[in-house]
Amino acid sequence: MARPAYRPDIEGLRGIAILLVVLFHAGVTAFRGGFVGVDVFFVLSGFFITAMLVRELDETGGVDVNAFYTKRAVRLLPALLVTLLVTLGAVFWLYAPIDRAGIAGDARAVSLYAGNISFAQGAVDYFSTGDHPLLHTWSLAVEEQFYLAWPLLFLSVAMFGLASRGRKALFVAIAIAGVASFAASVWLTDAAQPWAFFGLPTRIWEFALGGSLALAVDGRSDTRTTMSPVMQWAGIAMIAFAATTYDRMTPYPGFAALMPALGACVLLLGGNHQETSLVNRLLGVSWLTWLGRMSYAWYLWHWPMVGVAAVLDPGIGVWGRLAWSAAALVLAWLTHRFIEAPVRNGSTALSRVPSYWLLPGAVAASAVVAVAAHALMKVAEQRVATAPQKQFALARIDRKNHGCWATTVEDVKRLCEFGDTNASTTLVLFGDSHAEHWLGALDRYGREHGVKIVAMVKGGCPVADMPELVQPRLKRYYHECTRYREAMVRQIIAMRPHAAILSSWDHYVPAHGRGNDWQVTPEMWRRGLRRTYERLSQAGVPVVAVRGTPRTWFDVPACLSRQAARLYRARECTFDRARSLSPVAIEAQTEAASGLGVAFVDMNDEVCSTGRAGCPVMKDGIVIFTDDNHLTATFSQSVSEVFGGRVEAAVRSLAKR
Repeated sequence: MARPAYRPDIEGLRGIAILLVVLFHAGVTAFRGGFVGVDVFFVLSGFFITAMLVRELDETGGVDVNAFYTKRAVRLLPALLVTLLVTLGAVFWLYAPIDRAGIAGDARAVSLYAGNISFAQGAVDYFSTGDHPLLHTWSLAVEEQFYLAWPLLFLSVAMFGLASRGRKALFVAIAIAGVASFAASVWLTDAAQPWAFFGLPTRIWEFALGGSLALAVDGRSDTRTTMSPVMQWAGIAMIAFAATTYDRMTPYPGFAALMPALGACVLLLGGNHQETSLVNRLLGVSWLTWLGRMSYAWYLWHWPMVGVAAVLDPGIGVWGRLAWSAAALVLAWLTHRFIEAPVRNGSTALSRVPSYWLLPGAVAASAVVAVAAHALMKVAEQRVATAPQKQFALARIDRKNHGCWATTVEDVKRLCEFGDTNASTTLVLFGDSHAEHWLGALDRYGREHGVKIVAMVKGGCPVADMPELVQPRLKRYYHECTRYREAMVRQIIAMRPHAAILSSWDHYVPAHGRGNDWQVTPEMWRRGLRRTYERLSQAGVPVVAVRGTPRTWFDVPACLSRQAARLYRARECTFDRARSLSPVAIEAQTEAASGLGVAFVDMNDEVCSTGRAGCPVMKDGIVIFTDDNHLTATFSQSVSEVFGGRVEAAVRSLAKR
C-alpha cells in the first residue's frame, strides 16, 4: 500500500470539524448540533490509522505494536499533559475551593486515558455541564483507547495467518467490530445514554467506517466517477444538516450519528483524486487547512478557556464564549509551534532519546501527572473539610435523606411516610424535586403538630399532566413520568387525604424569551396543570399549590465558596428576585386553578424578604440553595412553622368555599 498523498481537503475537513465543535460549545444557536464535529474526527482517525496499519501489514507481514503506540504517545501526550497541568493551575487559582477536588479527580482519569469512563460512571450530561474544564477530553480518551485496541485487531489477523487472504479478512474483522458496536450504540442510547455517548464500545463503529473506507480506496489508483462531485456535496450537506438541526434533545449517538459519520465517509470517497473539484478547492483554502493543523491543540485549549470564563462571569453569553475561544486559538498556535511541530519533526530533546525509552517515558509522564492530580485532589478535600468551606461543600448535598425517589411506577412498593406516622390527619406531598425540597419543612411540621406526611416525588416529573413532555437526559417523551403521575393521582384520590400539596419547578416553561428544546409552551403548561388540579379537586381532594421558588441563575455554593476564599473576580452572591421568578409560569398556574378547589401557598417572602433586588443566598447563617434553584433541607426545616401554617390556612380557606 503506497503512502497516501497529502490531501488538503481532508485537512480542511478537520478545520470544519473543529469549527463546528467550538461554535457548539460557544452556544451559537445556528450550530446547536455542532457536537457532530467529533464524529467527523472519529471517522478521519479510523481512515488514517487503518491506512497506516494496512500499509505496515503489507510491507512487513505484521504490525509493530510497540512502535505504533510510541508514535501515538509522542504525537498526542505532550500537548495533552501540558494542557492538563495548566488547566489544573487555573482551577486551583480561580475555581471555587469546593469544586477543585472533583476536577482534580477527573484530571487524574484524563491523564490515564480514562476520562470518558469517569464521566460515564458519573452519568455526566455532556450538554448541561458548562463550566467543567475537562469535559471535552472524553473524545480524546475514546481516541486513545481506539489507538490501544485497533492495532491488536490487525495483529490478530497477522498472527492467525489471515493476512494472506488480503483485505477481505481485514474487512470482515472491521465489519464485525463495527456492526457490534453500532448495535450496542443504538441499544445503550435508550438504555444508558451516558455510556452510549462516552464509551469506546459504542463509538468504535465510527472508526470502523473510516477504516472500511481506507480499505475500499486502497489499491485503486483512481476512484473518480461522474458521481464524485455529487458525493462530495452530499457529504457536506449531511454534515451540515446534522450540525444545524441536531440539538441536546437528539437521542445520541444511536441512529442519529449515522448522518455525520456517513457524510464524512461520502465526502472522503468523493474527494479522492479530485484535486480540482470545487469542494476540494473550497476545503483546501489556506485558512481552513491552517485550522485543520491547529485542530488538536485548539480542541485541547478552547473548552478550559470557556470554562474559566464561565466561572469568572456566569453570564458570559455567546459572544464572550466566542472571544475566549478565539483566545484559545492563540494558545493552540503556541502549542503547535513549540510542542506539536518540534515533536513531530524530531527537533526536540526527545529525538535524542533511544526509541525503546519513549513509550515507557510517555507512560511515566502520564503517571506523574496522574499522581500530581491525585495529590491536588487530596489537598482540595482537606481544605473543604474545614470552615468556612465545609458549610458550602455540605450545602451541595444538603437534601433530605430518604429512599423515596421514584424511577418508575414499579419502584413504588410502599407509601413513604414522614412527620407523625401514627396521626389520623394526612397530607400528601406530590411533585418533582421542587416538591421534595419542601419535605424537610413538612416532616418537622408533621412531627410537631401530629400530621402524617406522605411523599410522592419523582425527579424531573412535574404535576402537570403533559404526555408531550420530553426528558432531556433520555431524549425522548418521558413515558415513565406520565405513568407515574397517573398512578399517583389515582392513589391520592383513593386515599382522600386532608389535602394534597402540589409543587413543581416553574422552569419547564421558558421564563424569558426562547427556551430550550425540552421546555413546553405556557399553554401546554396551563392545560397540564389544569388537568391535574381538576381531577383532584373534582374528586373532593383539597389541592394546595405551592408557588415556584426563585432561580438564582448561578451556582450558590460555588459562589459562596469563591467569595469566602476571596478569589479573583469573586462576585457578590445575591440575586434579583424579579428575574429569579417566572411570571409566565405564575400566570399559567393561576389560570389553571381558576374556578377549582385550589389554594396557593407562596413562600418567596421567606426566601427573599429584601424586595426586588439584592436578595441574599444565606439567611440566619443557613445556605438557602443547594445549586441555583433547589432549597437546602436545612433551610426548608428552618421555615417549617411558616410553611406548615400557610398550608393549614390554605386548607381552611378551601373548606369555606
